[in-house]
Amino acid sequence: MAWYKDLFADEDPVRAHMYGESESSRALVDSIVEKLELAPGARILDLCCGQGRHSIHLARRGYDVVGVDLSDHQLGMCREAAAREGVEVRLVHCDAREIDFDSEFDAVLNLWTSFGYLESDAEDQKVLDAVYRALKPGGAFLIEMINAYSLIARHVPRDWMETAEGVHVLIDRHFDTATSRHCERQAAIYPDGRRREIDIVLRLYTCPELTRMLEAAGLRAEAVFGDDWSALLAESRRMAVLARR
Repeated sequence: MAWYKDLFADEDPVRAHMYGESESSRALVDSIVEKLELAPGARILDLCCGQGRHSIHLARRGYDVVGVDLSDHQLGMCREAAAREGVEVRLVHCDAREIDFDSEFDAVLNLWTSFGYLESDAEDQKVLDAVYRALKPGGAFLIEMINAYSLIARHVPRDWMETAEGVHVLIDRHFDTATSRHCERQAAIYPDGRRREIDIVLRLYTCPELTRMLEAAGLRAEAVFGDDWSALLAESRRMAVLARR
């Protein structure tokens, strides 16, 4: 099984600690609405929506939201959360490369490092090609991820963390310079003695690389941002690129 299928296949306190709901999700959505100047009721595709922490905030604001994800489990969590909040999010179980939308969306969002998971640059390119097809002419695409330069500079080969549930996680990392892939093995030790190992292999794209891929898909990069929508610097922890069809 591909690592990204295994990682999101079930509920786990380690993943919840890393990917769960937070105030930063609400703040990011607030900024997106402002930066993209989204009109009331705009139709938005949240690509790789996961458990819906951004989709639901957008739906609360009255946007017409479609969430796509490869994980049935994550979509189930999103469905339950939307029901609790009393909002409607249309959910589609699909590989991001295979979304079947044609000029339907005012905006497509790919947030919180949900890009670079696939087995090759060519497969990642297929995602951007699909985004182009899904957007209306003039529609906006915002992709937001870890800044490669900053992660490499902050590289820590070995680390550990403890979740609120008392799970201890030992983390071994290395960076493959030949492929620009961040490779990480997480070994989780649960309070009952159970162990689980998960591998993460993430292609880190620099801004010029990503811009070229967007252009190859037919998308024109309009702006690049670092932390808190400031200028992108080598030390910025996050990177966002706003492009348009």
